[in-house]
Amino acid sequence: MDNTISTLYTPRITADQRPQGAGRTKGGGFLDLAQRLRDPSAPLDGGPTLTADLTTRGSLRTDQTAAAEPPSLEEMLRAKYPRLSYHVFDASSGYWRTRNDYPHYLLYQQDIDTEAIENWQPTGPNPFYGSVDGKFMASKEIHALSAIPPGSKAVVIHPAVQARMEEDPAYAREIMERIDTYFAFDVARNEAILPGSTVGMNQAIAIGEDGSIVNVQASSSGGGRITRSGDTEDDTLSWWDLRMARHAYFMELLIQGQREDALLQSTHVSSGAAKAQLAQLLRSGNLIELLGDTIAGVSTESVLDLTVEQVWGAGALPL
Repeated sequence: MDNTISTLYTPRITADQRPQGAGRTKGGGFLDLAQRLRDPSAPLDGGPTLTADLTTRGSLRTDQTAAAEPPSLEEMLRAKYPRLSYHVFDASSGYWRTRNDYPHYLLYQQDIDTEAIENWQPTGPNPFYGSVDGKFMASKEIHALSAIPPGSKAVVIHPAVQARMEEDPAYAREIMERIDTYFAFDVARNEAILPGSTVGMNQAIAIGEDGSIVNVQASSSGGGRITRSGDTEDDTLSWWDLRMARHAYFMELLIQGQREDALLQSTHVSSGAAKAQLAQLLRSGNLIELLGDTIAGVSTESVLDLTVEQVWGAGALPL
């Protein structure tokens, strides 16, 4: 692939070019949530406020005097993602992006030795990851991903960010927006590229000291990685391309299982719906603002441009 990045994504289009209603997902979407997070007193589509909703669903506050206290990031995340593992440590290690034996599976566990993972060091050469004569070859750490309950989420917050959020509820809502937006974008992008690939998808994200997304990872229900925040060497965007090969391999495993018929029957429908959702996110006009300037050290603008190219081919995002 030519790695020259063209400016394709249409946060660049003007407001009068934007379809009516673009930039807003229907009930429960991340942009709707983002708006509510900006104003916790705002009603939920005519219903209870965000704070009240979180309090009711998660039993976050039992003391009436504490009910008005803004929810923490962990509380907001757990209210939306019940299968959440939340950790506080510095997860900006480059080994997350380069080593095939990095213990990503541990991130999805509740009680872990965060210091050990923060200081994790590889031993020996980087294990092989891929298929040889149709047989999948990978480290035990990759295979361990298959034991993660489908739909799990893992969030790692830098200690400095955690401390700031505890003092500044508005900053906690900003980080919530960033994480929630990335999860939604990652699912929409992967599904638009390869329908069915997000069935049982697990996602992990690490927030760095400056509040940016410093690492991301995802795995399919087949146990292998779909997305990682870096794999190589020379091309900073190559990990987005390599994700495609992983998609293809693990989807091949997936359709060999019990869901083969259902996936094949829904391919055309899900593909169109996923592309429409992705296009809506890209047209929102504030996706870079929500995601931040970089994702795992890669320009967010470049990631969006490459996404458009991979889903729709060369040219502008379809109107």
